Amino acid sequence: MEARPSLHHPRRGAFTADLCLPSPSALRTAVIAARLLRLGFCWPCLCVIACTHLLGCKGSPSASQPEGYFGVTETLIDVVGAINNNNGQLPTLWAKGDFEATFSDRGRSQFVNGSATILVRKPSEFRLVGKKDIAGQIFELGTTRDEYWMIVRPEADTMWWGSFEKLATADSALIPIQPDLLSEVLAVGDLNTDLTREPAPVMRFNNDADAYMFVWIVRAQSKWVAQKEVWYDRETKHPRLVLLFDVDGRIVLRAYLSKHQQVGETNAFVATEYDLLFPDRQAKLKLSLNELKLENNGVPREGSIRFPGPNADNAGVSNVVRIDDQSPAR
Repeated sequence: MEARPSLHHPRRGAFTADLCLPSPSALRTAVIAARLLRLGFCWPCLCVIACTHLLGCKGSPSASQPEGYFGVTETLIDVVGAINNNNGQLPTLWAKGDFEATFSDRGRSQFVNGSATILVRKPSEFRLVGKKDIAGQIFELGTTRDEYWMIVRPEADTMWWGSFEKLATADSALIPIQPDLLSEVLAVGDLNTDLTREPAPVMRFNNDADAYMFVWIVRAQSKWVAQKEVWYDRETKHPRLVLLFDVDGRIVLRAYLSKHQQVGETNAFVATEYDLLFPDRQAKLKLSLNELKLENNGVPREGSIRFPGPNADNAGVSNVVRIDDQSPAR
């Protein structure tokens, strides 16, 4: 992969000539000193003033170089290729660790935590299952090609769900955490190499953060809208920050990703620490993963990630809320 110097930021150390030029304030001081000499001030006093100001020099540019990275950067095509080289090795993912979630249901704050298992099967299947040693399965988030759902037991004892076919009419405020957004945070999907197809990526480089910043945009009725922003580390191309936006540019999900580790025997890396915030809902979710594999005993495979069904009995809860229904049941 060929890198190229950034046009806007010359390579660090490119200009290191030491120039010592009197500053404007030093020139003004010299004029004042000459006037004071004519008025009879002694030479020692004037020498102190002159040494203090006239010897003041502009330092070497390298001495005042700002923090950050100002070296070579890569093209959009090259960065997309490097990301896909990593993510393309992950048609599936099985991960295990711990989770904790804070969310609000009908104005009442709830907290759940326990062990977590994550299943991913590209392009659209995702499932996170949280368990407690005694209580069993207490928390679930999932998506398939057609549906998405969230289940909380035993306190809320509710399943929220919706259909992607009716996503445009869904009331997302009814579901504490949107599973379709969470699956975006893992950032293991393959990027479209047609860089003009919507949602289309725009890349810029952040010198202070030493990261490539990708923003995906789509055309709305009368404007362009940013859907998602991801910051990728310059050296590793690992995602460090994921932001998802609504149509007015407000952040609906912020996620910090860190401590990337190798997945099984592949050369691919995935984050093991996730810190998620849903600002409008004041919901939080943290994941700490300690085991990463492509699969575990053949899971995930076709049929291993399934929507429980629209009925409460199938979901094992007392209440069901369909968020894309005009009058959702409770």
